Amino acid sequence: MPDGMTLALASAQVLGGLALFIYGMNVMCASLQRIAGQRLKTYLYGLTRRRLAGLAVGTGLGALVHSSAATVMLVGFVNAGLVTLVQAIPVLLGANIGTTLSMQVVSFEVGKYCFVAIAAGFALSLLPIRQWVRDLGSVLFGLGLLFLGMTTMSAAVAPLKDAGVFELVLRHTDGATIAGMIAGVVLSTLFTGIIQSSGATIGILFALASGGVLTSFTQAFPLMLGAHIGTCATALLGSIGTQIEARRTAVAHLLFNLLGAVVALAMIRFYAWLIPSTADSLVRQIANAHTLVQTVNAALLLPFVGLYARLVVALTPSKAPPIERSHLDDAALATPEQAIVVATRELQRMARVTRAMLQASMRGLLEFDPGRFPAVKKDEEVVDTLKQSIVGYLMKIAEHKLSKRQAIILQYLIAAASDLERIGDHIESLTTITEEKLAKQVWFDNASMTDLIELFRKADHILASIVRSLEPRFYEAPQDVALGILSERDAYAALSMQVRARYNQRILDGKETALNGVYFFRYVTCFNKLVKHSKCIALVEKEPLFLFKRHKLDRTAERLPPNQPIDKAVAYDQSIFALDEPSDHEQREP
Repeated sequence: MPDGMTLALASAQVLGGLALFIYGMNVMCASLQRIAGQRLKTYLYGLTRRRLAGLAVGTGLGALVHSSAATVMLVGFVNAGLVTLVQAIPVLLGANIGTTLSMQVVSFEVGKYCFVAIAAGFALSLLPIRQWVRDLGSVLFGLGLLFLGMTTMSAAVAPLKDAGVFELVLRHTDGATIAGMIAGVVLSTLFTGIIQSSGATIGILFALASGGVLTSFTQAFPLMLGAHIGTCATALLGSIGTQIEARRTAVAHLLFNLLGAVVALAMIRFYAWLIPSTADSLVRQIANAHTLVQTVNAALLLPFVGLYARLVVALTPSKAPPIERSHLDDAALATPEQAIVVATRELQRMARVTRAMLQASMRGLLEFDPGRFPAVKKDEEVVDTLKQSIVGYLMKIAEHKLSKRQAIILQYLIAAASDLERIGDHIESLTTITEEKLAKQVWFDNASMTDLIELFRKADHILASIVRSLEPRFYEAPQDVALGILSERDAYAALSMQVRARYNQRILDGKETALNGVYFFRYVTCFNKLVKHSKCIALVEKEPLFLFKRHKLDRTAERLPPNQPIDKAVAYDQSIFALDEPSDHEQREP
């Protein structure tokens, strides 16, 4: 029987190994996301209209970033109206399968090469070369840490095994009995929900199996199923503050893994017969069961995605209005004028979200209710996502043969999308200021609050005008909307100067403290920046080329051929890049 010190060191080693495993997994997944860049998101909301394509995209995404992170990303797309619940479900199924494929790699006994991966990955990440190579080095580094963590846990379980630490738990979680099945699933679900990583739970099972603690497939099976359920906690937490459709996506993920666990438990005799024949090593058996269970469950549900979506809706009734769907449609790309109109309508939808953010943030200030702010912060993520999707769509339009007017309109729309995104950032800053203000118990007097409310009303009215102005307008429409916004902005600027002057006078009169003045100034600055970006949008809309031509809506355009590489030595006169030689004085400067 190991002594107390040995058991304490072994426990610390297990926890340290688990920390290395989770950290390595996070480093690896983050680096893979950077390598893939925005292409991951483009594929995600570009291919989800077909079930098999959505399943394939979800599988690839889950293999790269694991199901929990992939589901959080998907919840964000649903919350932005880019993906529907029905489109999201096949991606969820694929993400679960993809996670198991990445754990297949981990299950092979390559831990002895962990230090090679760590050293090589660290060296690559430091080299002054292309970013994707350095990111690849970070992937190797994270993979090495992951294997080191699993090796560390495997080596540490022997003393704990001899002390009977695991015996009591495994005695009650063995899948050989119904009670053991239920206890194993519940325990693993709770543990995975706490650490929010099914991969880490499966990694621990690998370590326990390689250390001889787990000796049979039925011992590991319920614990593996609990990992499937527990990983849903990440998406459920990530859906807080989102629209109902996004929350339903998180519920759909949870319900799928719950039903999948029930189906797998009902088929345990089949799995217990089949899986041991796939590999001699228990570690590999766990990995194979992990993959097979999720694949079978996905195959069973995929033909009934529509019915499953209706079941989720029935289980999560809501009176909230549905999310406004994205207007972006790849089918319109062949007709550039129509595609530009579509992009403008999506820009208008983006403006509606920013205005809703402003109103919610102000209600939180007036009602001393920070509970409104999670929704504001989620909407800010929606605004960021919409900007990326709109700019990506405009870049697709630019790949076609466009008129000169259309080419310039694309620039205007990209500028407007950037300004709206910055407006969203400033509105989120308003919530941060309010949270700090409430924490420090800073209160404004009635006169100060009246001035802030008046600034808000004018800023909100300007945003409402921006929303109206982004309704696609044709050449026969009057050009007075943008001029009206610019006039409102001038009125706001005059009011802002008056408010600042009045507040400064209150400070001079000793009616407000310096701390109050700092917070009041930050509020006014956010409103001013918000209105400044609104002015930039209005200036763009005032341009005559911002109008559309109705008779060109159905006119098609071919895609441009791929750009040919340029021989820089021939294309550019190198002399224009020549720099004057430094003077003697400049050469002597340190």
